[in-house]
Amino acid sequence: MMASTVMTTLADVQFYLWGLTLYPVSVSCVCITAALGLICLWGKGKHERGRNPFSVEHVKPIVDIVTDKDTRRKILKNKFSVAKVPDDLDDIVIGSGFGGLGVASLLSRAGHKVLVLEQHGRAGGSCHTFHEKGYEFDTGIHYVGNMAPGSTDRILIDQMTGGGVDYPPMDEAFDTVFLGEPDKARVYDILSDRTKFEASLVKRFPEEEEGIRKMMQYFKDCHGFMEGYFVLKFLPKWIIGIMTYTGIYNKLFKSYAKYVSVTTKEILDRCTENKELRAVFTYIFGDYGIVPSQSSFGLHAIVLNHYLDGAYYIRGGSSEVVMHTIPVIQAAGGQVLTKASVSKILMNSLGQAHGVEVKTKDATVQIYAKRIISDAGLVNTFFRLLPQEIASKSCIYPMIKQVGSSLAFLTAFIGLKGTKEELGLKSHNMWAFTRTDQEDAINEYLALSPEELDGYGIPLMFASFPSAKDPSWEKRNPGKSTCLIITLAKSEWFTRWKDEKVKRRSDEYNDLKNSIGRQMWDQLIKINPRLEGKEEFIEVGTPLSNAHYLGSTEGEMYGLQHSTERLLAPAAVHLRAETDIPGLYLTGQDILTAGFTGASFSALLCASSILNRNLHDDLSQLAKDMKKSA
Repeated sequence: MMASTVMTTLADVQFYLWGLTLYPVSVSCVCITAALGLICLWGKGKHERGRNPFSVEHVKPIVDIVTDKDTRRKILKNKFSVAKVPDDLDDIVIGSGFGGLGVASLLSRAGHKVLVLEQHGRAGGSCHTFHEKGYEFDTGIHYVGNMAPGSTDRILIDQMTGGGVDYPPMDEAFDTVFLGEPDKARVYDILSDRTKFEASLVKRFPEEEEGIRKMMQYFKDCHGFMEGYFVLKFLPKWIIGIMTYTGIYNKLFKSYAKYVSVTTKEILDRCTENKELRAVFTYIFGDYGIVPSQSSFGLHAIVLNHYLDGAYYIRGGSSEVVMHTIPVIQAAGGQVLTKASVSKILMNSLGQAHGVEVKTKDATVQIYAKRIISDAGLVNTFFRLLPQEIASKSCIYPMIKQVGSSLAFLTAFIGLKGTKEELGLKSHNMWAFTRTDQEDAINEYLALSPEELDGYGIPLMFASFPSAKDPSWEKRNPGKSTCLIITLAKSEWFTRWKDEKVKRRSDEYNDLKNSIGRQMWDQLIKINPRLEGKEEFIEVGTPLSNAHYLGSTEGEMYGLQHSTERLLAPAAVHLRAETDIPGLYLTGQDILTAGFTGASFSALLCASSILNRNLHDDLSQLAKDMKKSA
C-alpha cells in the first residue's frame, strides 16, 4: 500500500484524468474498490518492505527523572563535530522537533543508522525546555490528549521513547475559559467528560439546550474525520485521484467529506446565535491558529475531541520525551547533534537528494546518506535549503504559497515565588478573551501599529502553569512556580530589529516586547489576584525569538496555515511524507497537523513511506497484541 513511487510527479489534472480513462464513472464502487485493493497489493510486492519497528519488548516501565545536569547535557546538548558523525548513514534528519526525532526513532527500530541535526543548542524543537534565573520553562507542549494507557497515541509514543515517560492527567476541567474584561470575566470550565461538559453548558444556557445538544452531536459526527484526511497522505496519489473522481472517497470517508469544507462559523450558525455560547464552543481555535470563519469545522472538532476524553501533561516537562527518544537512536548507531545548522540539501547528478551541508564556526562540512528527511518546515526546505531550480519544479512548491504560513506568536515566561497551593494554581490551562466577538477583536488587534500597542488590551491570552501540572515539580523546584502566557502577534511589528543580534537588540525593541508582556501579566493578575507581586522574573519571546530558537521563518506558530484549503484533497495529497524529489522525505506538522500528536503521526507516515510498509496497521496489530497479553 505504501508503494507510492508510481506516478508521484503527476499534477492534479493528470492523475484525475488518468483515473477517468481507467475507470469510467459507471463502474460500480464495489468493483473499483476491489481493483484498488489488488493494485495496492501488487505495489507492495514491487519494493522490499522494511522491518517492523514495533514490539512489545521496546517498552520499559516508567523511570525516575534524571536530574543530573551533566547526564542531561550529554544527551540534549550533544554539540556537533565531524568526529561524532556516524559512518554509512541511512538517513539524515534536518531538525529535532518530535516529527524528526519520532521518525528517527522508528527507523532506528527498523535497523537504520540515522543522524539528526539540530541548529539550536538544545535538541527537541518545541519539546525543549530551558532554564533562566533559576526557573525551568517549557516551550511548546502544554497538554496532550488521548494518552491513557492502551490508547493508540500512547502506544505509538511509548514505542518511540521506550516507554519510560509518565503522563499524569490534568484536572477534569483541563481548560478554563474567561470571557469579558479581566476583572469581571465570566468563567466556563471545559470538562474532559462529554456528558458532564454538555450538562454544564445546558445549566449555564438553559434556553440554548437544543442548540447545545445539536452542537455536541456535530462534534461526535467528526470522530472519523481524521481517517479521511490521514488516508490522503497515505495512499498513492493516482489511487486517490481515482477514488476522488468516482466518488468512492466521499462514500468511504463520510465524516471528512461532510465537514472539511464547512467552516466552524457555519456550524455555529446552525446551532445558536448566542454570542457567549459561540465563544465557549470556539475557544480552542488558538490551538491551530485560524479563526472560526476560516477554519474547517472538521479540524476544529478533532482538536476539541482530542481533549474531551482526557488531557495530560508530561512528568518532568516536555524535554523528557526528548531525553528518552535520543538513546533509542543512539542504540542503533545513530546520533543527535546540536549546533549543526544545515545550510543546503545536496543533490547528485541524477537529481536525487543525497546529503546536507552543515556550517560551523570553523568549517563547512558535507555529510551524505541514502535519504534526507526534513523536519525544518516546508518553507525552510523549499525556499532555503533546496536548490531553487529543483524546488521550483516540485508539485509542493506552489502549494506552500497557496496555503500560506500561520500567524506568529509572542510568549511571556514568568517565574513566580510560591508553590501552586500558595498561588492558587490548578493543573489546567486558562483561555482569556476580552470580548465574545473573538474574531473581530483579534483582527482589530493585529491591525494595530507597534506604536499603538502600549497599554492596549490583549484580546486573546493562553496561560499555562507547567509547575502546577507536573507532580515532580515541587521536589525539583521547591518553593517556585512558573507561568507562560501566549498571544498572537504580527511578525511585522518586530521586523525592523531582525538583523540585530539575539539578546543584544535595541532598547526600543525591548520596550515594545516588555510592554506587551507586562500588559498580559496585568490582565492575568486581574483574573487571579493572588499572583500580584509574586513575579520574580519575566522574559518575553517575540516572533524574532521563535525564528532564532525554533527555526521558523517569520516566527509563525504552526508552520503552514491550517486553512480549509490545506485540508482539501488537491493540497493534502501533495503535502505528504514522500516528495517528488527522489531521496527527499518530509516529516513534522506541515504534512499533517500541528501539535505533539500531529508531529508523532507525521513521523509514522514518513517512516511508513521509507520502510514501504503500513505502519498504521502494524501499530494497530501491536495494540491488539498488548491488549491480549494484558
